[in-house]
Amino acid sequence: MVLIDRQGNVVATYNNDWTTQTAGAFEVISPGMNFSEKCCPESALPAVRRKARAGLDDVLNGRISSFGIDYECSTRLGRIYLRMTVTPIDCGDASVAVAYTDITDLKVSKQRDFEPLQQFARRMIAAQEEERQRISREIHDDLGNRIALISLSVSEAMREVSADCPSSASDLGKILEGIADLSTALRKLSHRLLPAPLRCLGICAALKGLQEGFKMDGIRLDVVVPRDMPRLRDELELCLFRVAQECLQNISKHSGVDSARIVLDYTAERIRLTVSDAGRGFRQSEAIQNGGLGLLSMKERALSIGGSLTVNTSRDRGTEVCLTVPISENALKAERFHYVSRRAPTARLT
Repeated sequence: MVLIDRQGNVVATYNNDWTTQTAGAFEVISPGMNFSEKCCPESALPAVRRKARAGLDDVLNGRISSFGIDYECSTRLGRIYLRMTVTPIDCGDASVAVAYTDITDLKVSKQRDFEPLQQFARRMIAAQEEERQRISREIHDDLGNRIALISLSVSEAMREVSADCPSSASDLGKILEGIADLSTALRKLSHRLLPAPLRCLGICAALKGLQEGFKMDGIRLDVVVPRDMPRLRDELELCLFRVAQECLQNISKHSGVDSARIVLDYTAERIRLTVSDAGRGFRQSEAIQNGGLGLLSMKERALSIGGSLTVNTSRDRGTEVCLTVPISENALKAERFHYVSRRAPTARLT
């Protein structure tokens, strides 16, 4: 524990062997030092250090009544988890008490319990993607060929009756137009089930590609992506794409507006996808009770990659869905995932 005055200077410390207990995660703290820059170890993430300093400053200046944060940091013995709590006090020159608790065992225990749930979510997502891939191939190969044959037969019939019965030829022409519309709809569905631009070009290009697809649904889409961003592992890119896709489908069906916005923000510490609209909004509890699986599916996807999904919405106030994923060391590795096509398509929908 460290006691500091209103200016952030150390007044007193307790349990002075804490630097030994945390295997050098902290510098030696002594009275008179300014504690603002020392409240969080250098081995913690920059964003965590900024948040810890800001929380301490807010308590010192009376903007908040207390502050707490859990974080991970490096020591000579490995990674540990600490909980920092900041509480106002009135004890001589001391204005704030900052306490640290080693919660490594608690975090490890929670992670041990969490891993089976995450593995289950991953298997569920993989099974969904394999089924999407199978259906996409069936649409593309089987139904595509059948529609092409029907279209050819109708065209042949039109040529045979055009001279003798113009009205019949006109009717067949309308049927042919309907077949062409059906072919376009099936091609669109096939592409949505199996996002080829994502596999070949990456998440930024795939999100841009959604503009044209949802333009056909009457949705004007504004997409903001980083100018330079490395390829992420397949599992992560797929999750980002599917969440964006699900959000846009919900906007198209339920929002009552004709525009939406996607923002992909990337830093060295995390990647964040935000999809928003200014539509009628909804109550999440009602959506789930009414059988809506979209929210649950998005939360499962976030869970499967260790991310978090937040939904800010209310009646007539629009909706904002935000998926945040911490960037780990292996986030940029080119790991293959289940949605990669195992064979080339044999036919093309026309």
